[in-house]
Amino acid sequence: MKHFNIYGLPTDRESKRELAHRKLSREAAAEGMVLLKNDGTLPLRGKKLALFGIGARKTVKGGSGSGDVHERYNVNIEDGMKNAGYEILNTSWLDGYDKIFDKARADWVQDIERKIKGFAPWNVIKMFDVIHESTFIWPMSDAVKTSDLDDSGVAMYVIGRQAGEGADRTLRENDWFLSGNEISDLKLLASHYNKVIVVINCGGMLDLSPLDEIPNIGAIIYFVQGGQEGGNALGDIISGKISPSGKLTDTWARRYEDYPCADSFGSMDGNPDITDYREGIYVGYRWFDAFDITPRYPFGFGLSYTTFDITVKQASSQDTQVTVPVTIKNTGVAFAGKEVTQLYIEKPQGKLSKERQLLSAFAKTALLAPGECQTIHLNFDIKDCASYDEDTASFILEKGDYGVYIGNSSADTTLAAVVSLDETVVTERLTNICPVTENFEEIEAPEHTVLYPETAQRLHISADAVKTRIVQYTKPEIHCKTEKVKGTIEALTETELIELCVGGGYGGRVVNNSSGCAGRTTTKLLKHGIPNINLADGPSGINLMPKNAYTKSGSPRYVDALPADWQWGWLKKIEPFVLAKPGKGLRAFHYMTAFPVPALQAQTWNEDLVTTIGAAIGTEMLESGVSVWLAPGLNIHRNPLCGRNFEYYSEDPLLSGKMAAAITKGVQSHDGIGVCIKHLCCNNQEERRDYMSSDVHERTLREIYLRGFSIAVREGKPWTVMSSYNKVNSVYTPNSYDLLTKALRNEWGFDGFVMSDWNATEGDKASHCKALSAGNDMIMPGSKAARESLAAGLQDGRISREDLQRSATNILNLLFDSAVVKGDEKL
Repeated sequence: MKHFNIYGLPTDRESKRELAHRKLSREAAAEGMVLLKNDGTLPLRGKKLALFGIGARKTVKGGSGSGDVHERYNVNIEDGMKNAGYEILNTSWLDGYDKIFDKARADWVQDIERKIKGFAPWNVIKMFDVIHESTFIWPMSDAVKTSDLDDSGVAMYVIGRQAGEGADRTLRENDWFLSGNEISDLKLLASHYNKVIVVINCGGMLDLSPLDEIPNIGAIIYFVQGGQEGGNALGDIISGKISPSGKLTDTWARRYEDYPCADSFGSMDGNPDITDYREGIYVGYRWFDAFDITPRYPFGFGLSYTTFDITVKQASSQDTQVTVPVTIKNTGVAFAGKEVTQLYIEKPQGKLSKERQLLSAFAKTALLAPGECQTIHLNFDIKDCASYDEDTASFILEKGDYGVYIGNSSADTTLAAVVSLDETVVTERLTNICPVTENFEEIEAPEHTVLYPETAQRLHISADAVKTRIVQYTKPEIHCKTEKVKGTIEALTETELIELCVGGGYGGRVVNNSSGCAGRTTTKLLKHGIPNINLADGPSGINLMPKNAYTKSGSPRYVDALPADWQWGWLKKIEPFVLAKPGKGLRAFHYMTAFPVPALQAQTWNEDLVTTIGAAIGTEMLESGVSVWLAPGLNIHRNPLCGRNFEYYSEDPLLSGKMAAAITKGVQSHDGIGVCIKHLCCNNQEERRDYMSSDVHERTLREIYLRGFSIAVREGKPWTVMSSYNKVNSVYTPNSYDLLTKALRNEWGFDGFVMSDWNATEGDKASHCKALSAGNDMIMPGSKAARESLAAGLQDGRISREDLQRSATNILNLLFDSAVVKGDEKL
């Protein structure tokens, strides 16, 4: 190797970028937290406070696994309240929980060490699979005692939960259910303190029914996981510095059994390897509406310290576009605030049964002072309200009346207009994909009809205004974006093409160094001018090692100690050999920002803010030499127990797709870097994710589980897409030509490259060769077995040289456009 590049900052001093991004992280966290209840307790004017609960000091900033970020520091809730000027009178209970926590973590480490004992160095990836699947669960606390109480008059209780990659949540105490001690604690606090504030520090929903029986709980805040500045953001809300403006992106049920197919999630029905999506399109608020189930908190709900009046103006239409002007006024007298206005469509029933309402547009106001107004225009295309007809493989708009409702939650809307369509029309003529291999019956929703008042404003859209899009299905042509790409592809041998289509694996020296990145492309084609690019995990920031060193020859070393995530098994023994010598070598520091998790980002309902977060992440990518960010994730919150719901956006595909597109635009506003949207698709449980099949009818697949991806691809134009681990209707997604070529490329116009999830095609899982021929261009993270399998497939005809050239071209188009390659003139 003639040279190498390292990225990052040469010293560990705080940079201006860090300070600016912390401020943005704090702003986003505060804007996404949701005030669920408030009887006037908040904002809190007094400055004395009692603090309890396992999340108070051990605040969960984000989910575990690939979604982690190694920031310089993070602010827990205890410190955030102190920074806001509150005095915590009694910390003895928190000190006691520290001991419980430390003991539980030590036992967890010991258990993992037992599980990985005997793993050899060449099995390090499998060793880490075992580690990542052993999620550390925050231990239960001791009960609060009378001696722990004080005379502050106000108590805050933080319910903390952790979840992450590799495991789903459970219907147990200290997870979905409150523990017995948590319930008794809250009863004791409510009997002693004048005001009790409950803070929920969890990446997903939980059962709050015990709170119904406890008087004197004055306020409930859904903190979610607020990133490194979460504690300060909560202090801003509690003190009244900021009025809450977050809105829920999921429907909170009164009990778990109210969710569709609650009894069949994961292994609850005895078979985690097959999940029938029997609820069909009725996911989230669609289910609660259709079956008249009253939720605890509806989709889109959230309180403020002020009040707003929403006035709908005269709607208008042009061709298939409908515009509804809405004026929002802050009618309060003390607090400035922001409001989210939501537009829902009620579609006419016909050949296809339909949900009672469909989120079709939303917007958030600027910060409005008391008495201040803002007029916003909510726009939607009636074609986006089409339903999929499996019989004709078409999206259709059925004739009839479409009710347009405006409000600030799915349960609080007012009819604004009625749009009438004179004839049924086809908006898109497609082809059937992903057939169900083992048929099952979907749950039928009750019939529902509505009569609109004669006084309602009516708009008429002619069927002639709707143009039918007819998709042509072909294997994509090989398209070299530059002559450099074309010449390089032509020069590569078949063995070299295979090398390019398989990730670079781990270990060894590389040209471009971003220590701790999740993966990279190959470094074995340098003679062709092809260096590696680096891919880093997300979704709450860039997941890299903060302290790094390199020898003069480019070998990686570590500063001070082996990274904490690597202090396992035989790796601990090599620490003396991989540490940098004092004063020797080149230093590179990557203190990345831990932003709030995507579930909280979505609760801002603020696309501009999320785009700004994306631009900030892009800045950190350029600083650290990362070319592709393995985010955003936009799988649907089908069930509240999914362990990775924190890193996905919502139960609703429109909101999910818009948020993913927004952060993609922000990242890719910088030249030479891109995102990887994931996991395509139906990756809605972690249990047996490598083997399970999500069995789903095509209409449901297209309207719910693919729609967010299609929005993100069409509007955000991501560089890359990641296929998921699971099967869809018995076909592994990396092997699905229907998903990766017909839907992704032919229907949505995607022109980047597709990569597999890590090790998704290894062993007895998906096929390497089928993946490549289906349109999965790169096998990650890369292995000798993958290269050998592709070589064998080329020999026996399972793949062709053209298949290799097509995938290699997709990869090289991106690689040669990356900032690290364009900026490197030494090769």
